[in-house]
Amino acid sequence: MWTNRPAMPGLELPRGLQPAGPIDSASPTSGPSAKQVLPFGLDAANAQHMAWLTWGFMAFHLLMWTVLASLSHRAPPWDNVEQLVWQQSLEWGYYKHPPFPTWWVYGWTSLLGRSMWVTFFAAQLSVVLMQLFIWRIALLVTTPARAFVSVALSSLLIYHGVHGIMANHNTIQLMPVGLLLWLSLLAVRSQGQAGQVSQMEQLGRWILVGAAAALCLLSKYSALIWLAVIGAWMLQDHRMRSWRAWAGVGLALLVCAALMLPHIDWLLRDGSPGLAYADRAVHGQNDADDIDHWGRLFKFLVIQLGRVLPLLIGLGLLMAWLKRGAKTTAAEAPAQTVAAEPKSEWTFVLFMTLGPVVLTSLVGVAGVRLGSAWAATFFVMAGVLALYVLRRQSATDQLVRKALWVCVGMELLLALGMVIGGAWGADRIGHAARSNFPAARLARKLDVVWKEHARTPLRVVIGETWLAGNVSVRSKTQPMVFIDADPQKSPWIKPHMVSDCGALLVIDRRDMANPLDPRVAALLEQASSTGTLSLPWSRRGNAPKLEVQWAILEAKNPSACPL
Repeated sequence: MWTNRPAMPGLELPRGLQPAGPIDSASPTSGPSAKQVLPFGLDAANAQHMAWLTWGFMAFHLLMWTVLASLSHRAPPWDNVEQLVWQQSLEWGYYKHPPFPTWWVYGWTSLLGRSMWVTFFAAQLSVVLMQLFIWRIALLVTTPARAFVSVALSSLLIYHGVHGIMANHNTIQLMPVGLLLWLSLLAVRSQGQAGQVSQMEQLGRWILVGAAAALCLLSKYSALIWLAVIGAWMLQDHRMRSWRAWAGVGLALLVCAALMLPHIDWLLRDGSPGLAYADRAVHGQNDADDIDHWGRLFKFLVIQLGRVLPLLIGLGLLMAWLKRGAKTTAAEAPAQTVAAEPKSEWTFVLFMTLGPVVLTSLVGVAGVRLGSAWAATFFVMAGVLALYVLRRQSATDQLVRKALWVCVGMELLLALGMVIGGAWGADRIGHAARSNFPAARLARKLDVVWKEHARTPLRVVIGETWLAGNVSVRSKTQPMVFIDADPQKSPWIKPHMVSDCGALLVIDRRDMANPLDPRVAALLEQASSTGTLSLPWSRRGNAPKLEVQWAILEAKNPSACPL
């Protein structure tokens, strides 16, 4: 039951978020005409049925985005290609980011093949696993029916759908963030369940919290924002007012630090590029935006609103449909309250939904030049918080049924937008985009070029990540990529490998308008054969041309080249 007692003295939820009555209520309504039939004969009052529906919805989300992205793109987003290049060797860090997302992609490509569609699957699987953990949180604060609604609404966020096909560090961090939030809540709850949870189990939960925190940091350093928000929530929670509780936090921090040690060692090595890249990111030097930090803060907030907008639209449509249905439905029986969790659990929801954006905005005010993608994980709890708006809706069968159709319909519309904006749409307007990049045709032609001019199998391709990566993935021999001929960016290319194996150098002719990297220019001068490939970017006759300069470096010691 809800009580009017706050989670702790002096802490009240903001006005407007205070529940006017029970946030959850029993689903049955009076009279057979008021009963809303769910698909497949499911019953919203049956917890097992709601679990099946939630699993089914998450499977639908995973399959729809993976399949439609694979069908609508001839080449994946830039970040996906980057992961396919980096996963050529398992490192404790890569020149821009921590290693876990690359390990994640490596695992799935090892199992399913180094193909474009696997990157879409790996990215969306991270989204769905995050939804699984957030669903488990929702089950701690509301009924199974409403927990399903929170998952369905969450799926409408741009970060979880359209951007959810991008296998980058933002998307793949979603899964460890969801895991961290769930485990943190369980660990704190165990402090208030002394008679129900043994000390060993409490310690085990804190160890898992530390491991999840390390996984978040090994995904992207923006996890520090999450750790700060979780720490602030713990400081105000009455269950953390004991030395045993904070001893658990100390244990979690020790576990996190121990698991981070190999990456920290990599980060601090002489010449390691990780800290330098992070410093440039904080100062806004990794993108082309020439605006001050106030402009970037405004842009950051506007972009976040746009990426949350589909959820807000879906919530508005659902509320309007429910209101309309309430006017035409037979009078309902008095709502029967369902036991609810203490208000402190809803304080957790409030902290974890609003805290990251507020804290990041304050960092932006302090002078850090914010990047819009930094907030990719900040809205994982938005679907749960949205339940406050629906707290007066007591006809749970009707709520679940209408939420299902609203969210499925909007997901299909968002996916249709992706399809239209993909290769098909770019082809129709004769536009050169990454989604309709002729990767397969280019790789086939370069395979022929290599066969005509070289006597050994193609083992190494040299060039910029996007161009060389697409050639590598689509080539018959799937050669290793030597990014910009820079050993620091490509630790998998060992000394003398280019000399021993030979290499294919590829350069987008548009890049030759600017001075080439000295390392690339030096290799170009050593080439035994050079030439240019020209092919239409899309299938329309008036499409722009892709022109690629190629050069072949002959193998000098093929017997020493690794297979």
